[in-house]
Amino acid sequence: MDDTDIDPIRDYLQFREDGALGIRPLGENSLEHYETILRRMDLGLQAGILGSTTDEIRAWICRPGRSASTRSNYIAIVRGYVRWAVAERWIDYDTTVRLPNIPTPPGRPKPWPEEALADIRARAAAPWALAIDLSSYGGLRCIEISRLDREHVTSRVTRLWGKGGKYRDVPTHPYIWERVESMPAGPLMVGARTKMRMTPNSISVGVRAHLKTLGYPGFHNHMGRHRFGTRAYQTSGHDIRAVQELLGHSSIATSQRYVDVAEGALASAVAGL
Repeated sequence: MDDTDIDPIRDYLQFREDGALGIRPLGENSLEHYETILRRMDLGLQAGILGSTTDEIRAWICRPGRSASTRSNYIAIVRGYVRWAVAERWIDYDTTVRLPNIPTPPGRPKPWPEEALADIRARAAAPWALAIDLSSYGGLRCIEISRLDREHVTSRVTRLWGKGGKYRDVPTHPYIWERVESMPAGPLMVGARTKMRMTPNSISVGVRAHLKTLGYPGFHNHMGRHRFGTRAYQTSGHDIRAVQELLGHSSIATSQRYVDVAEGALASAVAGL
């Protein structure tokens, strides 16, 4: 075998995609994220990940400016990769055993404000306007937006292919139907130059860049999903199970992280005691 064919990161990602040995397979979006982090780390370490010491790996992960959640995520990713490499005899011992376990507080929901959404909808250009509506009024993830075809959307319901290969039906909001009704069959999100289905990452990056041009730096499409979860919770009479079904979460605890509770609601709850 030519040395250029040796790529343990590629082999590990294939292992994770296949879901071998009973390990939950990674979806397309997660695989892309894992590869981005592992490739970046492998290039950033002089001897690569598998040739570096624990201290060198820790120093790269714990660079100043990285949040606790980012560091925790990087440690989890590299641990899985190195443990696989030990099992496959790429290396002799696990250099990630002594990496710290970094506690991370649960993230707060970040729905975009309603007035900001109204302004964005009034000025957003295609195809980003559709992606913004799909997240804000349908609760779609970028991977679900990428997979969505015109045939999956009716005036009544939208059929989604979500994480883990699971399908779910979400009622179609009139704003979404208004944008989709006259579109041709096939993928709803198509690259302007490639004329091909857009990837989840290209949708995420494209929406973020477009929002920045509209005067909303730091805004991203997942904020629409948080907005959808929050509004669904409010309008359903605080039915968290309904929110769970609409967002496609396997755990109610995950859905709770998508629901923003207004300060006024907290004050009313205490005042009513």
